[in-house]
Amino acid sequence: MTSVRPSTPTVGTGAAAHGGVSSPESSRREVSAGTHFAALDGYRAIAALMVVVTHIATTTNTVSGAWGHIWGRFDFGVALFFLMSGFLLYRPWVRAALEGRPRPHLARYALRRAARILPLYWVVVVVTLRFLPDIQPVSGEQWWRHLLALQIYQVSGPVEGLYQTWSLCTEISFYVLLPLLGLAALGRTSKDPARAWRRQVTVLVVLVAVAAVYNGVRLVTDLLPFQANFWLPAYLDWFAAGMALALIEVRSRQPQPPRIVAVAVSLARDRTTALILAASVFAVACTPVAGSYLFTANTPWQNAIKHELYLLAAFFFLLPGVMASGTGWARILSTRVLAYLGLISYGIFLWHLMLLRLLLPAMGIAVFTGGALRVGAALLVLTIAISSVTYFLVERPAQRWAHRY
Repeated sequence: MTSVRPSTPTVGTGAAAHGGVSSPESSRREVSAGTHFAALDGYRAIAALMVVVTHIATTTNTVSGAWGHIWGRFDFGVALFFLMSGFLLYRPWVRAALEGRPRPHLARYALRRAARILPLYWVVVVVTLRFLPDIQPVSGEQWWRHLLALQIYQVSGPVEGLYQTWSLCTEISFYVLLPLLGLAALGRTSKDPARAWRRQVTVLVVLVAVAAVYNGVRLVTDLLPFQANFWLPAYLDWFAAGMALALIEVRSRQPQPPRIVAVAVSLARDRTTALILAASVFAVACTPVAGSYLFTANTPWQNAIKHELYLLAAFFFLLPGVMASGTGWARILSTRVLAYLGLISYGIFLWHLMLLRLLLPAMGIAVFTGGALRVGAALLVLTIAISSVTYFLVERPAQRWAHRY
């Protein structure tokens, strides 16, 4: 079975744990430097379900027709995950720069990131490598590469059942880089908000420029290996877009915000317009202009167009949720079902591909031969059940332990 891949041929899934700076003692998990963003659990649930649906659609070859084209583009969820990570994890650095708050404690940041990501990841890796029949026997090299989250740096990439973990490896790279970006954007403490704003904007512009150059080289030359499609520089602009949301949100609460901030706040409050913009951009991405709906090669222009359309759609989609809390849209995203699915979304992300690969033969369905509705219904029930169990047995205890420090 194949899985959705990034850019060449297409973008894959995102890790559903991304960005949670959270207290495991409550369902109010999206806390960034003392501010709660309840809508982000709903966004995380939507993104996780998108990931599951796109893998069902591509695995069963259900990507023809209008609906199939939409399902085939639900790998858009990775852009949502990356932007949410940029927003939540960078926001404390923005507050340090613009509000004079203490900068994040690096040891605590590292511990909590590790506790959030690694325990369940290791469980899923061990179960998959040990019990998934299609990949047996698994070499020792594959064991240590996957356990250390280094699989995107080998030619073969992740193994069957763990293809989606490429984005987790990319996220880990961002976690490592983030403190350096925060320190660069923080600079010397300044009481001049205009100067602090300019420094923040400069760092974001540099990230976008690096991504543009890297992707240009990656898409139109043979200087980089195929696995470079998975590496962090290719997605720095997506993370930068989330970081820009954090900068806009914090600056909007200060006197005399720049005009661009005022425009963003106005658009966020007009949530209907923001969501229409997001849907319109995504609709363009669902056309052939963004390339194949399966795994055939795209042109460099198709890859570039798809990449930028996903960035814009994710930005407009997230904007009213993070900038206009308390609105009807934010309340919809905070409903009990979406909040719970967001709570267990990391498990949904990690478990679903292995479970999909086990379900197909159990249901007598061959790869690429249809059966999307039957497979999807069974997969969702099984994935949600297992993700719930591992959340309470693995994820929550690890987070409780990490938050003691």
